[in-house]
Amino acid sequence: MRNELLSWFAREGLLLHDVVTAAEEPEYDEIKVSVKAPIIALSRAHEDFRECPDPVLFGYPESCLDMMNIDDFHQFVYEWFEQAVAAGLGRCFVCNKQLDMGTEKPWDAVFVTTEMYCWLLVHFDCKRYLNRDLKG
Repeated sequence: MRNELLSWFAREGLLLHDVVTAAEEPEYDEIKVSVKAPIIALSRAHEDFRECPDPVLFGYPESCLDMMNIDDFHQFVYEWFEQAVAAGLGRCFVCNKQLDMGTEKPWDAVFVTTEMYCWLLVHFDCKRYLNRDLKG
């Protein structure tokens, strides 16, 4: 991930921090701090979780992050998801059925902010079960 994108996530307050220490051996006590940017999920399968795409890699100008706010980034991610669904890569996070770009798009991209920062795909009808599946 480019430093500029990581800095943008930090500016928007969207970085998760994890601190781990090896307290068993005080002589070799070490603290590890990891910083995690938001991710995207093309389905609920572990292998379908990906690093958030970078707008610059999809044709946006180098300085685009300076002008973007969170709503702009949501729109970028939604358009990225549309391309993924059109390519047959997207599945509903709840029911795991493959999504399509039919005349009525019966799905939406949702930004989860509880315990993680993640954009995911879900059918409109499945949204009511999303909290249950995120906790489970």
